[in-house]
Amino acid sequence: MLAAWRVMPSREPISAHGAKRNVVSDAHPPRVPRKGRKVWTVTQLQTFLQRSRSDRFFALWVLEATSGMRRCELAGARLDLLDLDAGTLTIEVTRVVVDGRVIESDGKTENAQHVLALDPFTLAALKAHVEQLDQERRDFGPDYHDHGVLFCWPDGRPPHPDTITRRFKKLAAAAELPEIDLHDVRHSYATAGRDAKIDWKALSHRIGHSDVAFTMKQYVQTDLEADRQVANTLAELIIGGSLASTAVASLANPLANHMQKALSLFEKGPLALVAGEGFEPSTSGL
Repeated sequence: MLAAWRVMPSREPISAHGAKRNVVSDAHPPRVPRKGRKVWTVTQLQTFLQRSRSDRFFALWVLEATSGMRRCELAGARLDLLDLDAGTLTIEVTRVVVDGRVIESDGKTENAQHVLALDPFTLAALKAHVEQLDQERRDFGPDYHDHGVLFCWPDGRPPHPDTITRRFKKLAAAAELPEIDLHDVRHSYATAGRDAKIDWKALSHRIGHSDVAFTMKQYVQTDLEADRQVANTLAELIIGGSLASTAVASLANPLANHMQKALSLFEKGPLALVAGEGFEPSTSGL
């Protein structure tokens, strides 16, 4: 016996204005929570720099750790835009990887160009690096490939950006540090700035963000330890000296007295709650 099927008329969704609505275009994919970033502590950053002192690109690692520059900015940094006298580096040209090919930008996009102030240690590392480049240029003579980049091989050829990443990973592994990506050093720098209470606007400008709110959203603390810091700081501000152990003990004594009274009543018989008076022995059955 064949089963009977009843065809029901289709019912298309109708919007509030009476027009047919496309449910596919109105649908939104579920929000995938962002995974927590992997960052190094200040001590781990110091360990990495100490272990990489003999590396050819030591100045690059120092610059990354003390500025939070992006890989494309490091790879595209220009020698002629480094001002050792003024202690600045102008970030303009970038080198990115697209389908395995290195593409050099002209640095004309909005917010692409900015001048980066250099601290004394980073400036000293870059000065020694430039002196090494000058010597290599003299040694190679006409065989030197001058591309004008700040970080290059001994013959002047610029390294592939992916090579910089692989070299970083190798050095980090040799230093027995937690595995992170090169870009995570940038996040480590920004996190250190946040923890040091650096002004958000100044930090946002230094790492090349066009929006301070974006920087704050990216690096705001949401973990339990951060909440504990807030709790401790505000409690100390509000309560002050009364956080001493003697004050805590005096605050606890009344509670202890109430507990002792309750226990003594419990030993005399079942407890009944009397409005306005707390717990009292039950009088039922007397």
